[in-house]
Amino acid sequence: MSRAPGKLNIWTVTDGRAGIAAQAEGLAGAIAALVPAHIKNITVEKKLLSGGKAGKPTHDMQPPWPDIYIGCGRASLPYGRAIGGWSEGKTLSVQLQDPRRALSSFDLIIPPTHDALSGANVFSIIGAPNTITPKALAAAQETFTETLDAFPAPRLAVLLGGKSKRHNFTKPLLKKLCRDLDTLIERKVSLLISTSRRTPDFVIRRLRRRYGKNPKVWLWTGHAKDGPNPYLAFLAAADAVLVSNDSTNLLTEAASAGKPILMLSLDGKDEKLKQLYDDLAQRGHVRAFTGALATWPVEPLDETARAAKEVVRRLYQHWQKNE
Repeated sequence: MSRAPGKLNIWTVTDGRAGIAAQAEGLAGAIAALVPAHIKNITVEKKLLSGGKAGKPTHDMQPPWPDIYIGCGRASLPYGRAIGGWSEGKTLSVQLQDPRRALSSFDLIIPPTHDALSGANVFSIIGAPNTITPKALAAAQETFTETLDAFPAPRLAVLLGGKSKRHNFTKPLLKKLCRDLDTLIERKVSLLISTSRRTPDFVIRRLRRRYGKNPKVWLWTGHAKDGPNPYLAFLAAADAVLVSNDSTNLLTEAASAGKPILMLSLDGKDEKLKQLYDDLAQRGHVRAFTGALATWPVEPLDETARAAKEVVRRLYQHWQKNE
């Protein structure tokens, strides 16, 4: 297959959820940092996505077909399997996470190492691709500089997930966390607290009552009155990051920002994620949270860039194979 000069054409396909979209868009951006590219982000409806055939392309999926298709989440699976046929072999189909389908349906699968997948078309990475880059962090910190100045160092970013299939954010755990946070405030630590969609309502209510008007705490819960999301600015400005252990994305993003991670263990146990914890600990990224602020030198985790290089390598092989 001959290659016309110009930019690569990349599609990302997800159901639009922030955590899922960030993985696909992060990988696409890392590829574009290596090879000039035009990126099109496509959102598909969940109701199509029981794992069946995609049928016809959506109105957003029309020729010219992309050089690279990046899908993430169950919603993208039917399209990832179909894009090769639609494009007559032109498109390299890349699927993030474990597709839980025949691996041969995709040209390249990029799962986290803790999924323990193997195969000729599998390239595993620690955690998940993301949009964390030095440029993005610097821009976010500059955007929120005036507000951040009200929260002097040392700063601890507190990134809270919540309930999942194997984890639970219980009331006793919250009570202990608040005691620890109170102690940190007494020790002149500024807290930058961000909750997520999975954070239980009772946790958010308690945090609002306890810290909503505390001058040492910037609390963002996604409520309209909280203003724009300062998540990246929190990562950029923090001396360390306290992260709940239920979220692959939160742990990976904090590591990618090059911040020491204090891991808050929620109730429950996840043997699969233990591999992620071990991988991050072996690289010096994470230690258990004991109630105190701790910092240490950390090299940023750069798995998104490593995955992007592999996609480009596979794309060149794909072109050669189809010439």
